[in-house]
Amino acid sequence: MRTLTAALIAFFVIAMAFYAGCSDQPSGSGFLIGPAPPCTRFGPDRIDVLPITALATEHDSTINVYVCLLDSFDSQIKTPAVLRFELFERLQRSADPKGKRLAIWPDIDLTDPAANNNLWQDFMRAYLFSLPLQKSSAENCILHVTCFCPSGRRLSADFLIKSAR
Repeated sequence: MRTLTAALIAFFVIAMAFYAGCSDQPSGSGFLIGPAPPCTRFGPDRIDVLPITALATEHDSTINVYVCLLDSFDSQIKTPAVLRFELFERLQRSADPKGKRLAIWPDIDLTDPAANNNLWQDFMRAYLFSLPLQKSSAENCILHVTCFCPSGRRLSADFLIKSAR
């Protein structure tokens, strides 16, 4: 019995020597288990395309897109992000209504404060993007918006664009 107790005590001491204070993550890195730092909870949680998004001209050569980023309390916020816009043809009576991709625009970087402020519409609490079209192929199409957040999250939303005709 005495050797068993001595063996358990020796095992406990050796285990404590190997596991005490051994961590490959620095304590201030934000990767620790537990509550997240307060500033990380203020980022966007959801993206929404406002219903006033529409084709801009008689010739349907531009889409004016109003995008708002919402936090976890559904408040519209202004935040740095990168946005990608894609236009898909709409498939009728399909489980996945996005068909062939018709257009993709270069990513719009809102991490620069000046660019972010230029696209921000304060009275709407949303961003306004004017996306040029090559041809009037935006009749009954789906606009897919993807937001790449600085935290690494990817948010997306789809919006059906109908022609005003």
